[in-house]
Amino acid sequence: MLTATPALSPHLPLSVYYGPPSPQVLGTLARFRTAVVQTTLYAPAELATLRAGGTRVLGYLSVGEDHPTGDYLCTPGCAVYHRAVNPQWGSVAVDAAHPAWRAELLGRARRELQHADGLLLDTLDSAAPAATLALVRALREAHPGVTLLANRGFGLLPDLAPLVHGVLFEGFSTTHSPGYTRLDGQGLAYTAFWLQKLRDLGLNVCALDYADTPALAQAARERANLFSVQTFVTDRALSWPGGFR
Repeated sequence: MLTATPALSPHLPLSVYYGPPSPQVLGTLARFRTAVVQTTLYAPAELATLRAGGTRVLGYLSVGEDHPTGDYLCTPGCAVYHRAVNPQWGSVAVDAAHPAWRAELLGRARRELQHADGLLLDTLDSAAPAATLALVRALREAHPGVTLLANRGFGLLPDLAPLVHGVLFEGFSTTHSPGYTRLDGQGLAYTAFWLQKLRDLGLNVCALDYADTPALAQAARERANLFSVQTFVTDRALSWPGGFR
């Protein structure tokens, strides 16, 4: 069995930012111990400066969907591994078992890791679980020493646990769809259930929540504190490097 390298701190200050760099953005990201970014938008020197200052940089990697992120283009139907379109994001679910997607994904991972310390693995719930898990295992085997942070991926548990360092629990207390709001009672019970499952598996967890008002951001932070989990509160586009203020 593969064993992940040392786990993330359970209260690690984390920024998740998908926008372009600027001097102000870089200054903000430098205040975080870990920053998730689309590395292909950055000059190598910008990422090197962040890392030299003590910020761990994680590159974004979509595993179950082909996304038009960073400088990657995604025209639905242009690749043999494309399947259903996700209209919410302009992305396309993939055939995770297709060898062409595996080669493409591993290539993107290598590119991200040229100037990063690890990867955030997104869209783990968008494709067939067994094939998706095989892709994560391939990423771990190809890069045994890097940080892998899973975004959710509950359907891959428990096999996912030894392959990653922790889980980013997106939508732990709030959501942006169909509008910015706190989860209802059923949703809150669901996230509490999975948080406990993740911790039972020995995984460290940080949360990602969404807000458009100070009151909603405060509600997300208060619930995160109640469960002793650090949350990063941002907007739907993840365009605030310092989170909601």
